[in-house]
Amino acid sequence: MGVNLKQFPDGSLGMEGKDFGEAATAYVDCRYDPNTLDQTNFVAPRQMRVVSIVGRVEVAGTDAGAVTAAVKKVASGTDIAAGTVLHSGTMNLKGTVDTNQTLTLSTTSADLDIPSGTAIGVDITGVMTAARGVITVGLRYA
Repeated sequence: MGVNLKQFPDGSLGMEGKDFGEAATAYVDCRYDPNTLDQTNFVAPRQMRVVSIVGRVEVAGTDAGAVTAAVKKVASGTDIAAGTVLHSGTMNLKGTVDTNQTLTLSTTSADLDIPSGTAIGVDITGVMTAARGVITVGLRYA
């Protein structure tokens, strides 16, 4: 299994190699509740790549209209609403409670590359009312 420890230019210690599986995956939780607006949840400390996005509704929104979330990446100085969506479709914040929603990652490979200093966040649409839950983004060090 080709796993090597490596000291990166920023002084941090990490792992590199082709086949080290989950060891090099970081998970970012993007929690939301009725008070949530568009938000930034993470800034990449170095080059990374999105490998998964899974959401879970804890309390469904009750507004008459659609209530959705899109996970986006943005460069420094850019609002999350203007970012690049990392998946197709959106997460339904009025979806079935306690049921995972696995979002299909973008088929454009470059969309999933997260350069150092790039933020990841959630763009909310609709009226949140009671909506509460979490979206977890899996990232691998590149």
